[in-house]
Amino acid sequence: MEIMKKWLVLFLVFFLPGSLGSQEISAADFQLQNQLYVANTESLCNGYENCFFNDTTDLPESIALMKAIKFARDNSLPDAIITVLSPYEINSHTVLVDYPVTIVGKNNGWISTSNDNCSRPMFMISAQATLRDIYLTDGTCNSPSRDLLIVTSTSPVLIEHSTLQNGQTAVSYQASSGQLTLRFDQINNNQFAVSSLNAGPNAQLLLVANNITSNGSSTQVSCSANSLVDHNFWGTGVFPEQSAPGCGADDDKRLDAPILTETTGVAARLLNLTNTLPSTDFYGFKASSPNSVSLYAVNHGNSIPFSADAGSIYHCSNYFDIFLPPGTSPGEITLSFSYRDTNDCVAIIQSAAYCGSGDQTKFPLLWYDPKTRVTDKWDKTGDKPQSSVGSIYAGQETTCRTASKTIEVVVDNNGRPDLLNDMFFTPFVIGYEQAGLLSFTATSAVNAINLNWTTVTEVNTQSFQVTRSLTSDGAYEIISNDIAAAGTPASGKSYSYADTTAVIGQTYYYELVILDTDGSIQQVLGPISASITPQSTPTRTATLTRTPIYRSPTPFQTATSAFGTGASDEPTLSLPTTTNTPTIELTADLSLTPDETPTQTATITRTPTPTVSGTPNSGVLGKTDRYSGQKQVPFFLGGIAVLVLIALLGFYIHRKH
Repeated sequence: MEIMKKWLVLFLVFFLPGSLGSQEISAADFQLQNQLYVANTESLCNGYENCFFNDTTDLPESIALMKAIKFARDNSLPDAIITVLSPYEINSHTVLVDYPVTIVGKNNGWISTSNDNCSRPMFMISAQATLRDIYLTDGTCNSPSRDLLIVTSTSPVLIEHSTLQNGQTAVSYQASSGQLTLRFDQINNNQFAVSSLNAGPNAQLLLVANNITSNGSSTQVSCSANSLVDHNFWGTGVFPEQSAPGCGADDDKRLDAPILTETTGVAARLLNLTNTLPSTDFYGFKASSPNSVSLYAVNHGNSIPFSADAGSIYHCSNYFDIFLPPGTSPGEITLSFSYRDTNDCVAIIQSAAYCGSGDQTKFPLLWYDPKTRVTDKWDKTGDKPQSSVGSIYAGQETTCRTASKTIEVVVDNNGRPDLLNDMFFTPFVIGYEQAGLLSFTATSAVNAINLNWTTVTEVNTQSFQVTRSLTSDGAYEIISNDIAAAGTPASGKSYSYADTTAVIGQTYYYELVILDTDGSIQQVLGPISASITPQSTPTRTATLTRTPIYRSPTPFQTATSAFGTGASDEPTLSLPTTTNTPTIELTADLSLTPDETPTQTATITRTPTPTVSGTPNSGVLGKTDRYSGQKQVPFFLGGIAVLVLIALLGFYIHRKH
């Protein structure tokens, strides 16, 4: 039995670790086989495992992409990822994607054509597939150009973050019952952008957050049924219904500015939110939600959406479109935007006109409602919407975080912008759409009231007007000429105006009207109030404070006793010191009467000081005591009397004995 135990221990020690190591190697091999690479030439495959390269012959099986797809199918690889080492070229034959794969571009993702035989499409997708980070163009093909992608799959196909350019039809969606999704793509300069020929109930075309521009005809997308084409940019001033007739487009849910382009595709993402803000941002944007929810974020860079209606602003962040996928209903989401770390943006945003005020109605996170127009151009998220129909709503909780240079807004259904109405087509930006006022004050002067105001930024600002009323809620009339704005979007100015028509004793209320460059009222500040106080007869009031100067008495000089006891003994003197001098304040009222007779009032204040007690060796004390009025007994007479009394007493005792 002991021998068997020993053999069992030896087996566990030597053979079991080897078995586990063998399993780990198998898992690593599986992962390695799951990652495939393709390149133009064998030399470009150096450093990559499982890399396929093109042959020189013009055959379907010579295409490296076809080799990689065949390898994945022959080995039944799940979730196979084929990375294209660009620049990569395919010959005149079509790449048949007939096995579920993900094709990802690397090194700019460029895929083109190697010859001038342009009669066949470049890709035919008949299985579930994803194409990502690809720059696909048909090269020199002109007559005819090649179709770039033909989709016939019964399973979902996703084309994302790619650039499709210079083809005959960029994407032809035909004889398919699966869903085709194109998102975050740049589709331009093709003869036709997207053609959907599917009318089946299960076939669905979804286009979202793409730039679809400058393709061969005004109709850039054709649809048969079950299509959703909202939230795309179709060109400056171009409406979706014009570019995609019959696709069920909502003109109010368009992106009215181009999406910022990237190396491939455009700067847009579908973010999966958690209950905390992520550590990394998307071009300065982050979001969170207590609910598990996705959110589209589209970065327009410096391109302002809806400038014709919303007007132009001075922006300190990128312009974003933020919207939820259809059918999404979270309880709330938090949106966080960063502002640019430049002197003008930081100084202005953090000034008392905006974040420094501590008033969320002034925090410069702006939004615009292109559909129901509850906003009056760009409005602040922390303030109620400024249009006549939107002013019935409250704003949303907005927070300035100056340490991280971000501004956050919590979006729910208790204010505007909200989740129900606005988070399906809403642009956001940090910036200023009008003058930013640091202060507006009124002060009285002799025969005038001075109005002063200071700005930190002046955007779309033409001039200022000072208006006045006798009551705070009364009718205000303009009392100044137009005062021309002298600031810039990056800096402000200080202004003043003197109301010389003000009547003494009357309280006036003032409002500052700021005019927009189109002549409309941009904003109204105030009211503030002031009055000129009536001038009275000049009155002189003098307060005289006298501090007597004392000289310290010496024991051999004449001194006045602080108090008198009337006793015949040598008195004890309380002497003031030089450091504890009593203070006497004399207040004289010199107000002149009509007869110019000054009236004086003296108030004596004594500051008690510690006394110094001592017995002087000598001194002339034969003065009249100021309190008792008695004469003090001279010291030498008292001494003689005592001596005589002692002598008599001694003589008496001697006689007795």
